[in-house]
Amino acid sequence: MMVCRSERGFSLIELITVVVVLAVIATIGSGFIVTATESYQQTQTRAGLVNTARAALERMTRQLRGAMPYSVRITNSGSCVEFMPVAGGGYYRNPVPDQSNQAPAHASIATAPHSVDFGSADFLTIGAMSSDELYGGSPVSLASVSSRTATSVDFPSRRWQRNSIGQRFFLLNPPEGFCLFGGELRFYPNQDRTAAGIDVTSDYDLLARGAQAVGAPFSLSAASDSRNVLVRLNIAFAEGGESLAFEQEVLIRNVP
Repeated sequence: MMVCRSERGFSLIELITVVVVLAVIATIGSGFIVTATESYQQTQTRAGLVNTARAALERMTRQLRGAMPYSVRITNSGSCVEFMPVAGGGYYRNPVPDQSNQAPAHASIATAPHSVDFGSADFLTIGAMSSDELYGGSPVSLASVSSRTATSVDFPSRRWQRNSIGQRFFLLNPPEGFCLFGGELRFYPNQDRTAAGIDVTSDYDLLARGAQAVGAPFSLSAASDSRNVLVRLNIAFAEGGESLAFEQEVLIRNVP
């Protein structure tokens, strides 16, 4: 005796329904995956920008704080901040010939024991009150160092613009600066003190790519007898469609 069994498969409508449901589920799932991947990439990009900005701004802050306060100036139509690093300094023993006392020019100062802590100490400055007195062809508050010992500094014979309030002198290195140029944040060492600004065609260290100005990238509140120098940095860093703006203030202590 034979038993007949009914064999029934899926209908076309059922198959289409299953395919549509699976397609919807796949679309939703892939959307979640794409969103999660994009979010991860954005997070990684932002983290990279923060690290780049932090390294660049920390370097700028550290070097600016070692500058002679009155040597800081904004150049190159606002795209650069230039300064002369302090190599050493101390106190000189006797008042120097200046425009006030009209004493004869001299070519040496006797100092309290001092040392050069950084760089080559190419220049000597006494009583400077503005960057105009340190740059250019005939600076009234700067002289090239001819020779130096722990208790004296020699230079070409001259009369100074003024004495320092506290009879302090500073030994300076050649100018250097930071520039925002061509979408890059750059550091330029060994600049020409007689030039009007930074030579952007000279050798430089690259601090960051994708750097952009936020308004004025560099601004300055100049020093006085009773006020420190304040340099403001306003720079944005961009990569992969992400952009982060940073504002930082650097205080440079003024010791006249």
